[in-house]
Amino acid sequence: MKSKSKIKEKISQKTAEILLNIGAINFNTKKPFKLTSGKLSPVYCDCRKIISFPGERMNLINYSITLLKEKSYFNSLDNISGGETAGIPFAAFISYKLKLPMTYIRKKSKEFGRKEKIEGVLRNGQKVVLVEDLITDGGSKWGFIESLTEKKTIIKAILVIFNYGVFTNKLQFKNKNIDLIHLTDWKHILEVAMLKKKIKEKDLKIIVRFLEDIGVKNLKFFQ
Repeated sequence: MKSKSKIKEKISQKTAEILLNIGAINFNTKKPFKLTSGKLSPVYCDCRKIISFPGERMNLINYSITLLKEKSYFNSLDNISGGETAGIPFAAFISYKLKLPMTYIRKKSKEFGRKEKIEGVLRNGQKVVLVEDLITDGGSKWGFIESLTEKKTIIKAILVIFNYGVFTNKLQFKNKNIDLIHLTDWKHILEVAMLKKKIKEKDLKIIVRFLEDIGVKNLKFFQ
């Protein structure tokens, strides 16, 4: 039987290969990408592309479920909740395979009807996994976590396909540690990209410097 660490490592490598192969990871040190923050970046990750590749998509959903099943709280989960908008399809696929109820969380409440921020049925005390495509510095995740907390649910984990690496295994929210589960990160992406000659050595240095400047950890291997 493989150890959990070996399974996780294999999942990280396989996920990195998938994201690179479908064009979800882009590198350009000469013409950097403009991020929503306005910052220019030599790298860009677009996990939304995954939904258009059914085979790869199913592999990633299965990897997500494998990592979830390793957790002691897996059998007590009540709900899979997706964050608007990128997290919704992944939450739908995971909840369908696990035969669990699903909800999704809006970034802002509706301005009509019951003005709900969380769509679907979610009850006090239910144990929830929040699903998103990726996590950088937390950003919109804090709003989603706040919404789930206001519903008096118990957030067992945040599950993402891609973790930039600013956070490692936990997110702290109001003195509570929330489990952070991710399939892959920049360390594994860069390892696979170099192996497959998708980036040059000189570009790697620029990319690593940028990522470290925004708080990404675990890149000392490339220095």
